[in-house]
Formats: sequence, structure tokens, C-alpha cells
Amino acid sequence: MKTRLITAAVGVPFLIFVLVVRGWFAELVIALLTIIAMRECYRALGKAGYNVCTWGGYAAAVAMWPLSRVMGVLDPLLLVVAAMGISMTGVMLREKPTFPDAAASVYPLFTCFLPMSMFMMMMNSTYGVVPGIALITMAFAIAYVGDGAAYFGGRAMGKHKLCPNVSPKKTVEGAIFGVVGGTIGGLICRAVFVYAFHMPMPGIPAAIALGLIGSVAGEIGDLSASLLKRHSGIKDYGKIFPGHGGVMERFDSVFFTLIVMYCYTLVL
Repeated sequence: MKTRLITAAVGVPFLIFVLVVRGWFAELVIALLTIIAMRECYRALGKAGYNVCTWGGYAAAVAMWPLSRVMGVLDPLLLVVAAMGISMTGVMLREKPTFPDAAASVYPLFTCFLPMSMFMMMMNSTYGVVPGIALITMAFAIAYVGDGAAYFGGRAMGKHKLCPNVSPKKTVEGAIFGVVGGTIGGLICRAVFVYAFHMPMPGIPAAIALGLIGSVAGEIGDLSASLLKRHSGIKDYGKIFPGHGGVMERFDSVFFTLIVMYCYTLVL
């Protein structure tokens, strides 16, 4: 429970900051958080025994801000492809290249860089009549409400282990509560934007679909982060929040939910 309160205490102010400030400073903060999150992943992979190539990932993260701010162009998918090429080439040019090292080198690109670059792109964009910042807020609502619902539902009714070798405390019942809770959180967020701020939002059927898919994606993101921690033998990804871990602990589920939201914008 304490961890979830800390996550909300970090994530909600960050979201409010982005909503209020936006512009170049908010984009710079997002780029810095991306670099920190990627460093945490690279560190964990190194602890797990992988000799990762970090050039591509850091180069893409550093390029996020100038591409968005100076050139006004930021294509997350193209940047990921470019970063993948650099990272895998860096491994293949070694004296003893290995496929696990190449695969591990691109993992942070999909779990950290891709969602954060999508965040930055959506922040200043409008899709049809739906503002991107509203979709970002919806992603946070789905992830955080779903996480809380999974925790309380699992404690109250959890009997069947979900992934005991990855996260022993998670249950199937908790996961179901998480999906339902995340969907409700998304619908509440939609209602607030529509009725309180009079902003266009996805229709109710679309909001339900986003809630269901986003909640499942968030739980996968959480489990993915737990799997890497268990594999690498570390307790926390980082120490940016003393005693409470790093960026990955606070945003692992949101990262995957943001990807779902961005994919939704592609069909608008």
C-alpha cells in the first residue's frame, strides 16, 4: 500500500506539472526522466550479466528534446528503429558479439524510450478534436486506478497466483480487479474532461476499450519490470527516490498504457 501511495505521490504531481507548464521545460524534464529510466534498465541488464550497448538508446533520448522543440519533428517509431540499428551494430562490431547482448540492448528502447517519446509527442498534439494531453491523463488514470484496484482486490479475494515466479504476491483475482478498476478510472477521467472542462474525448465504447486494453498493458508493464529485477537480483531500479526506488518503479505500468493510447491516436 505504501508503495502505491508513493507512486501516486510522484506520478500525479508530475502529470499536473506537465499539464500546467508544458512547453520546452516540460519536454526537457521528460527527456531527462527518459535518460534516467533507460540508465536504470541498462544497469539492471548489466547486473543480469548482459554486456549491453547503450549508445543508441542514449543518443535517441538526447535527441528527443531538440527534435521536438527545435525542428518540431518527433517520430517515436523512427527514432526507435534508428536507436535499434545503432545498438545492434555496436554489439555486432565487438570481438565476441552475442544475440542475448543484442536483444538486451534494445529492451530499454521499447520499455522506456518509446512510451516517453510518445508522451512528448502527444503532449503538444491534437488528434481529430481530442487533445493529446487528455489522452495522457487518461493513461495515468487507467494505470494508477487499476494498480490500486488490483492491490485491494488481491488482498480481499486473491487465491490463485498469477505469476508466482515473477511477482509472488500478484493474483488472478487481483489482476481482474485491476482491469475493471482501470477501466472505471478511464471512464471517470473521460467524464471529468467532458463535463467539467468541456473537452472532446473518445466515445464511451472507445473509452471502455482503452480502459480494458490499457489496464492489461499496465499489468504487463509491471510484471515485465518485476521480471527484470528478479532476473538481475536487484531490489530497486534506482535511488532517485531515496528508499523507494527509481523512475521505473514509479512509471512501469504507465509506460505500457501510454503505448496503448498512442496506438489509439493512429486510428483517429
